[in-house]
Amino acid sequence: MTKPMDNKSPEIKTTLEAMFPGTQEAVDHGKCPLCLAKIDKNKDFRDALSIREYYISGMCQKCQDSIWGVQE
Repeated sequence: MTKPMDNKSPEIKTTLEAMFPGTQEAVDHGKCPLCLAKIDKNKDFRDALSIREYYISGMCQKCQDSIWGVQE
């Protein structure tokens, strides 16, 4: 099963880790790299686009909403 950030090259992962230390470790442990909330990808996202973003960034729904300015 694919995990967030699996589709990134080693160079991109290294750059992300340099810019945002702890990102890979958080994602590897099923946590949001921004707020460290535990993520259950089967029930914590509102739609397919949010799940897609999770696989790109590892962010939880709350942090995605904050970054993208979504208000419910």
